[in-house]
Amino acid sequence: MRKKLAKLGLLCGLMLAATGATGCGAGEPASVDVQLWVNVCVEGDADCFFLGVPEAEVSLVYPGGQVIATGKSDAAGKVLLPSNGAVGEVRVVVVSPLIEAGRKESPLMLPYEGGTNITIAARRGSYSPAGD
Repeated sequence: MRKKLAKLGLLCGLMLAATGATGCGAGEPASVDVQLWVNVCVEGDADCFFLGVPEAEVSLVYPGGQVIATGKSDAAGKVLLPSNGAVGEVRVVVVSPLIEAGRKESPLMLPYEGGTNITIAARRGSYSPAGD
């Protein structure tokens, strides 16, 4: 029984390694998976929490300002942007009225192959429930 479990574990490990290798290989368009969060704190309470930022304009931009790709986040604050062949240093620019100052930029290094992801957390400030 122990030998069978060891063989099964090795087989599963090899399958996972092969799956991971094919997920980043050539033939698949490279993309950037962006997750946007806003930090919300309830006034008069020590509790803060993160919420997804819906309908945010998200762009991949070269340091010189050339836009690589743009998109809009979904209700959960997620957007998948194509890298359009770009590699190296870029900036992820997020524009939304839900973010403090309406804009946030974060640096990102795009790999030569496969995709990447980034989570951007921004501050919103205090929230006071209606009627308080």
